[in-house]
Amino acid sequence: MANSNNFPIKYAVLKLKDNGGYYTYYEDIVRGYIVSKCWVVQSSIKYYANGKNEIFHKVIFPYKDLDAFKISLKYNEEYLGQRVIPSYDFNFNPYPTDIVSNLFNTYDEAKIMADELNEEMKRKLILDMGLRFKKTLSELEKEFKEQLNICQLFEKLSLLNTEDMIITDDITLNENQSLNLKKHR
Repeated sequence: MANSNNFPIKYAVLKLKDNGGYYTYYEDIVRGYIVSKCWVVQSSIKYYANGKNEIFHKVIFPYKDLDAFKISLKYNEEYLGQRVIPSYDFNFNPYPTDIVSNLFNTYDEAKIMADELNEEMKRKLILDMGLRFKKTLSELEKEFKEQLNICQLFEKLSLLNTEDMIITDDITLNENQSLNLKKHR
């Protein structure tokens, strides 16, 4: 089932989340950032009045069900969930999509960004410690490392299960243009 849908394939940083519950007002909880392959279904440029612009991409990640993965770990299994394949809704829009700002041609380039985002998340956790007076810093760091280890195992298994997805060199915009993704960091 390699690239039978002919969407370009790139690496991107996936924000892994747990479904939130009552105590988080049902907001999802970010547990970490990992590198994942993805199908690129749309790239757009947003222009601002100050003359700047921003490129963003709609992508579909093949695996991102962290809740199912955590449940499987409790039973000494490593189940990533059902592989997501790009589909179309009634209006012929691809789904389920995520929006990312950066696409990468290599794992190593994407890993740098994922590590930076994980470090930033760790710094915020330490700064928020004042609000979480019931837990000590060491307990918070231990909990963060445990969650990050689960995320990294998820990344490893996801990459193993997407070896059939071959990275696309450049994304062609039309016959005269191509989007060189190395320059967008």
